Amino acid sequence: MKFCNKCGHKLDDDQKFCTKCGAPAPSASAGGNVPAPAADGSTPPASNNSLPADQQNQAPAPSVPLPQSSPQGTFPNPATAEAATATMAPVSATTAVKTTSKKHLIIIIAAIVAVALVAVGAGFGTYKAQLWGGKTVPAPADLGIAKSGKTHEFTAADVEKSLHKRGFKTVTKQTFSAKPKGSFLGYRNIQANKRYSASNQITLAASLGPGVPKGTSGQPVRKIQKTIDGMNVSVHYYKVIVTDKKTPADTVVASYPADGQPVTDTKTGINIGVAAQGNGVGYDIVGQDKNQAQQQYASAGFNVTLKPRFSSKARVGKIVDSNPKPGTEANGGNLTLYYGIDASGFKDAVSSKNVFAQDKSAQSFSGDDLVGAAAPVEGKYCNKSGKCIDLTNSPDTRGNEQPRLFSSEAPETPRSSNGTYDFHHQLVFCGSMQQAFCSPQTDPYALYTKDSGAFELTPYDSAFGFTCGNDLMLDGTGFCIGGKHVYLDQAGEPGVSSNNLSGARYEMGPLYAYFPVGANVQKVTDSGYFDKDEVSKSAKQKAVDTSRPFFIRRDKTLYDKTSLDFTSLQTRNPFEPFGSVGKQPMEPLKPAPSDETAYYLVEDPQLDWSSLPEYVIGGDKDAAKSDDKGKTAQPAAKDATPDQILTALAKGDFTPIAGSYCLNSGECMQLSKEGVLTGVNKQYDMIAHEGSHLSLSNGSNGSPDTTYSPNKPFFFLTGPDSEYTCDGGVGLDQCPNVLINQMKTTPTKLLYVFKGADTSAWYKENDQSIKNPGFLYVEGADDPTQAPTDRPYITIMNSHSSTMMAPPHPDGVYYLKE
Repeated sequence: MKFCNKCGHKLDDDQKFCTKCGAPAPSASAGGNVPAPAADGSTPPASNNSLPADQQNQAPAPSVPLPQSSPQGTFPNPATAEAATATMAPVSATTAVKTTSKKHLIIIIAAIVAVALVAVGAGFGTYKAQLWGGKTVPAPADLGIAKSGKTHEFTAADVEKSLHKRGFKTVTKQTFSAKPKGSFLGYRNIQANKRYSASNQITLAASLGPGVPKGTSGQPVRKIQKTIDGMNVSVHYYKVIVTDKKTPADTVVASYPADGQPVTDTKTGINIGVAAQGNGVGYDIVGQDKNQAQQQYASAGFNVTLKPRFSSKARVGKIVDSNPKPGTEANGGNLTLYYGIDASGFKDAVSSKNVFAQDKSAQSFSGDDLVGAAAPVEGKYCNKSGKCIDLTNSPDTRGNEQPRLFSSEAPETPRSSNGTYDFHHQLVFCGSMQQAFCSPQTDPYALYTKDSGAFELTPYDSAFGFTCGNDLMLDGTGFCIGGKHVYLDQAGEPGVSSNNLSGARYEMGPLYAYFPVGANVQKVTDSGYFDKDEVSKSAKQKAVDTSRPFFIRRDKTLYDKTSLDFTSLQTRNPFEPFGSVGKQPMEPLKPAPSDETAYYLVEDPQLDWSSLPEYVIGGDKDAAKSDDKGKTAQPAAKDATPDQILTALAKGDFTPIAGSYCLNSGECMQLSKEGVLTGVNKQYDMIAHEGSHLSLSNGSNGSPDTTYSPNKPFFFLTGPDSEYTCDGGVGLDQCPNVLINQMKTTPTKLLYVFKGADTSAWYKENDQSIKNPGFLYVEGADDPTQAPTDRPYITIMNSHSSTMMAPPHPDGVYYLKE
């Protein structure tokens, strides 16, 4: 065995060169320590292993030839060689030991590094596989879900479902936007394609579709403009009158839809009302004490009438709405103020003495008879999901002042086999039929008889009708034989009997269980009125808010059976609460009350948007020019459209119809721009009065209708309540229980008929092609000549609801003198 003289590497005896550094190997005969002689007899230089340790790794010095004095082929002195060998051998062994230790250390370090690299690789692999360190929240396009075929948008429900499969927790927040309802709008608290801990809850934004965001009212109009204009629906801004100094100009005070509500009328879109100073009924009247408001507007020249309406707890005893509407420009005239009541004021509000205060002829009974169609519930009601139902008052076809309450869910055309009457769909809270008054004795199961403060509202045709074949029949109008309507005059014919019906069935109709503020919801629930399973379900939901009026809408989809065939009129309708036939109450109502099932009153009085001038953001000019009084200028009668006339009259501006109106005989009356009537013939002193200050009324509780329809080519003008006189004094409040025929005088009432109106149906028997103001067809009348409508005309009406009068005769109407 030998060692390299240059680097000390161990070599085999037969190796000629060092396998490590490449230097020539020492000769084996020299003991591995003496360099082999050169071919020319010279001796190579000795190894530098004897050098100090800090020099052993330096490059070897170049070979230096030995002196040539020695004969060629001779060897060095043995003593010298031995000395060299003795010196070199120990040095090579030490170097080998050091080199081996160094090699082992390198191997250990390399092993450690390899293990570390494997660990790091494994950690990176498991991290990349999202086995630790959180997970990446994908963008919707990377979730493997498809866009909706209808909206071409990702839905929030699909995104939520996909994230749940990946182990994420989510919560969904709904907001109004231009995108269709249910569309995914984005993540709110994280960014897509970034890693988050699975313990993080991801907030998803879902679209409610276009709407007015909560909190819009009270904001400067410029602040909300971008959001509202971005809803991708028609948007209009209007000036709204305010009378106080607390509401800054250019502040949003109203909207349609109401604050926090969705757009349901895409044709109208969104209307925004912006505060402006001026004369009229201030929008800020809402929330005022009813007595203070009455005094304030009476002092301003208005004829004020107070009427009750259900309200939130916070607005009981305060103004909740008005007619003309809050925010409308006006200069005096009739003004109805609606004030808030709770359940304790219900029966007084619907008693005949209050309901028919302006139409004494309808008060057929004495005392506090309850009027079944007079529930003071008018308004918009919405549930948590954004679905809304409107309850509104409308006049009947004859223009009478008897109330007519309707739901926006009612079909446009009554489904009747014996004529179409608009009262078929009116809502009633008791079993009143032809008479207006309730009979608690015949309604033992109805809520209004239970002293809980609650009551039902159901359509007249559902309460008192049934289906015969495919048609609706009302009780008392005949029989259903073989699915066909057989009239009463056929009773007694073979097979025609009230106990021998065929093809007749009761069908479940709409029903609203109404709870004013203060109604005892628990009492009604404990009575078994609601289905017990639905009560258990509602107990797990958020409790209903009893500080606001609400109703529970019957949900037909929750019932297994929604119709009942019957053969006798003595069979009780199990789907209605009214009537005493049978021994069982109505089927328990589904669902039960909870915050999720309730339709709450939206307490945001709507403006008469059609009568308001446009508001220009950033501009000082209205779209419509105003006169010096701040009142929108109106065209003369010959130039005004019916809609312009009605809009002006609603604001107390009679300019479009002002002028002289004359009989064919030459007798004339004058109507001023302020609505004052003069030149009245004294023969009418009981029903028409000199100097009467008129205002627009459409016959429904004095509410003006500013929308023209060819089907109703007329309107009423009425005088103030102060024109009532009786033995008790002057004014309606001095004649609280006096019937119409006992009055000494009643307010002026004029009928105005538009130029070009088609009134031919008024002169025909049972022709309801257009609405009838109440004229009575007189068979065989001597002169049924129709009053032409080549010019607008007015005629004086009897205050007895306009009924019992013959249609207008050419010689009995006052034509506008143009």
